[in-house]
Amino acid sequence: MAVTALPRFDLAPLSCFLAEASGATTVEITACDLLPGGAIQENWGIDAAFSDGPLAGRQRLVLRTDAATGVPSSLPRLDEFVVLKAVFADGVTVPEPLFAQADPALIGKPFFVMRRVAGTAQGRQITADPVLEPALPRIAAQLGEELARIQTIRPPRADLAFLPSPEESAPARQITGFRAYLDGHPNPRPVLEWAIRWLETYLPPLFDPVLCHRDFRTGNYMLDASELTGILDWEFAGWGDPDEDIGWFCCKGWRFARLDREAGGIAERAPFYAAYESAAGRRLDPDRVRFWEIFANVRWAIIALQQSDRCLLGGARDLSTAIIGRRAGECELELLILLDPDGAPAKGPPLPSLEYGHSGRDPGLHDLPSGLDLAELGRYLLLDELLPLAPPERHRDLHLVATAIGIAAREAAFGKSADDISGRLAAFYGCPERPGDALLRRLALDLRNGAFETCLSQERAARAILWRLTMARLRAANPQFLAANGFG
Repeated sequence: MAVTALPRFDLAPLSCFLAEASGATTVEITACDLLPGGAIQENWGIDAAFSDGPLAGRQRLVLRTDAATGVPSSLPRLDEFVVLKAVFADGVTVPEPLFAQADPALIGKPFFVMRRVAGTAQGRQITADPVLEPALPRIAAQLGEELARIQTIRPPRADLAFLPSPEESAPARQITGFRAYLDGHPNPRPVLEWAIRWLETYLPPLFDPVLCHRDFRTGNYMLDASELTGILDWEFAGWGDPDEDIGWFCCKGWRFARLDREAGGIAERAPFYAAYESAAGRRLDPDRVRFWEIFANVRWAIIALQQSDRCLLGGARDLSTAIIGRRAGECELELLILLDPDGAPAKGPPLPSLEYGHSGRDPGLHDLPSGLDLAELGRYLLLDELLPLAPPERHRDLHLVATAIGIAAREAAFGKSADDISGRLAAFYGCPERPGDALLRRLALDLRNGAFETCLSQERAARAILWRLTMARLRAANPQFLAANGFG
């Protein structure tokens, strides 16, 4: 048996379970690999030989179970299994759900098993592959049709009675949850507070609820060559407004290598919209979609922060999970672009330069080469010399390490930018003696409460600080994203 990542459970009881559940006399597991992706759950690829019964022969399966830590809005695995069964029965293109096990004694936690579909779900590969280019508009149209088919499932449904009621998952209730989360977060997020205030102010009338996937995006569907083979990851599914998934699919955070293609990074909106409208029998309202796209950016920022909480608070030791928290800054930049398009500081004073070469105010106190110099040399060594020697399945991990080193180096050189933001906050509030973090918390609270909405000059000044704060943070976390959005 080939096992490239050691399972955290005994395979013998799993073989017995598969035999009993399928009606086979025996089942031999010939391979068990931890699959890439799955930011919140664990997915194990299983090759198994069934001696007889309906699955007789060799089968490729996926066992899906909980990771060590999760995020609050994720469904339990057995509930996700029931959702998967419902959409499969209604003709949605998903992996066939096979078996579920509630007893944690078998592998240490509940799980379900589904067929493994062929292809890749890697968003950057899908959006950047020139071979796929001619097929992408057709794929976008097919995804629009699939989404319309998902939305034919409507409450009440006895088999989905465990889902929170439409009232419980309405945007107003979700916004309350966003606010509660930010109240307990250690860092103030004034851009998110301002965007949430906007969402509350412009909340549209809701349509009749439908089943929402709530993570319907590039990266959560499988393509085998140019053929759609499965829509994945139903852990966030629930009742909601039909435009919620439209806004999520078009959110810039899921465009990967092609930020200019607004339908999931694979096409313009037109083929996706046209196919959806034809299948759903209704026209999309651009203003409603814009609301849900802004909502999607806020929600994705909150989920990204919750992901990093799994490391900061939950004890998970996983770099890929921790680094997702930095993507909240990308959402904040997009929120500023959407809500304040004329406020971008393209012609304003430049951000202070990063102070490379030493990590403090007194470079003479530090030995040479500086820690920043050494970090940058280590990063080049990793990418230029060690990466080519590593097996392909570890390339992503090494790129993550290089990214973390780069963030640490840029953040250590952040001093002048931090001073700039603190000085602007002090001038805005007329409180030069107060520390910048306290004033940033005050700004976040004032934006939450709409304190500047009756004074246009104050509101503009506050937004200018938001722009500089967001761009300064992204210069440390992801300067490539800034450049891709037209900011040097």
